[in-house]
Amino acid sequence: MRRFCSHMALNAKMSFKDKSSLFWSFIYPILLLTLMVIAFSGVQTEQKPIAVAVEPGHPFADVFRQIKMLDVKDVNGDEAFTLLRDKDIDGIYRVDGVLLVRGSGVNETILREIGSELTKVSSVYAAGRSLDFTKRYVERGDQKEGMLYVTLSASLGMFALYGYFSGVLIVHHMQANLSPLAARLSTTPISRISYVTAGLVSGVAMSSLQTIGLLFYLKWVWKVDYLADPWRTLLLVLAASFFGIAIGLFIGASNKWPLKAKVPLGVALMLLLSAASGMMGPPMRLFIENKLPWLNRYNPVNMISRTIYRLNVIGSTTEFTENILILFIAGVVLCVASLLFMRKRQFKSL
Repeated sequence: MRRFCSHMALNAKMSFKDKSSLFWSFIYPILLLTLMVIAFSGVQTEQKPIAVAVEPGHPFADVFRQIKMLDVKDVNGDEAFTLLRDKDIDGIYRVDGVLLVRGSGVNETILREIGSELTKVSSVYAAGRSLDFTKRYVERGDQKEGMLYVTLSASLGMFALYGYFSGVLIVHHMQANLSPLAARLSTTPISRISYVTAGLVSGVAMSSLQTIGLLFYLKWVWKVDYLADPWRTLLLVLAASFFGIAIGLFIGASNKWPLKAKVPLGVALMLLLSAASGMMGPPMRLFIENKLPWLNRYNPVNMISRTIYRLNVIGSTTEFTENILILFIAGVVLCVASLLFMRKRQFKSL
């Protein structure tokens, strides 16, 4: 136990001495979050009216005019197609019930849902039934929304995996051909399992504290609260930190690249995954969801950002347990694979 604690202290000390790791783990996240809050805090969060053409004689024309989010234009024929082509409107409700749209974005999806719901209501009345519109079928609640929360959630999902750098450093200190310290340690009767486990524990602690520090920074400085459900959020952060370090261990042990290559590789990989999860805005995420839905389903950044958003912004625990288990099991598999890569590795000279 004494040797294990000594290994933990050694890992923590060397992590603090690595300047590049400190920059990417502590300074860079604060700078990026600050820029994002400044950039998106002033963005209007209210839904702008959706411009749509409704042909005269449409059975729901009067209903469309009563919907506040729609900016109805009574045009038809060539004039409506011209407006759609020039992107002055997002869709055309034709008199025959067909909806024409110019894309597959958010506005087009809203128009499609409105048309679909009105058609369902019309079918109910045609069958001789009636709906009680005074009865509340769905409970409504307040929800923070807007690009700021979506973007910050994706960023936090990325930063929660920044334990990657600690994992890379653990291997860098153990694999004899990567650093002078590793060469010296390889001549001592040190237990790889003890050293790696100690580094894993200290790395999870440091990475979790870093992520929690960012959550408090957003709450206290910028009044953006991601701690509405603190205990589940803490468990999510611990699982994400463990998985991030496991990725670092695997990348560090599975190849002979220098540390200067492994650090930028991790940064680039996480930026790509966070972009797919929505950090660069909704269009990229919508494209991924439509073309490659499996990618975001098992994208670790998206899993973390989506869960942290649900827990603290809309108060939902959907997929929470499932995502925690996936991160933990995947982390264990990567750690075992890393130990197998490092086990009994031979070197001709040091």
